Amino acid sequence: MDINRLASYIALSLPIIFVIGLAFVIHSNPWFSFTNNALSDMGSLKNPNRWLFNGFLMFFATIAMIPSLMAFKNGLSYLMPLALVFLFLVGVFPEELPYHTPSAVLFYVLALADIAIVGAKLGRSNPINYLWSVFSIVVFFTMLYLIKARVFRGLAIPELIGASFILAWFVYLGFLLKGLKP
Repeated sequence: MDINRLASYIALSLPIIFVIGLAFVIHSNPWFSFTNNALSDMGSLKNPNRWLFNGFLMFFATIAMIPSLMAFKNGLSYLMPLALVFLFLVGVFPEELPYHTPSAVLFYVLALADIAIVGAKLGRSNPINYLWSVFSIVVFFTMLYLIKARVFRGLAIPELIGASFILAWFVYLGFLLKGLKP
């Protein structure tokens, strides 16, 4: 099988993998609240089930690296592989450790910046792609607003807004990779 096609199928399956994995982790942590917790609370050193969340993040980042690297190879990504390294590190370093927060912030900043840059690049040939750049910026500032204004006690909802947009980008990337000739 062509590696672009494999990367395409993986990219298209990432939302399903994410939803199933997150549902399993949340089911194993019934105390978790979307409005009162950060997703990383499930990976806390205080949580005996932390390995589920942290392991899932590392697994997900590893799987997502395949389409990310193929996108990089084909000029459809610049920062996403590095963003996924930081996502992997979020799983390595639970929230109580000093490298956790910078890793989480860098994941979102780099992933959203990559989408904005590539959206602008693709917008030159098809103006509709500029929407990826615009929405990337809107998502970033929406996340910041929700966090700074303390709309929710926890960070899970702003995190999921960013994650959903990044997953939507991977689906689009999957279609782009599928259309590439070997």
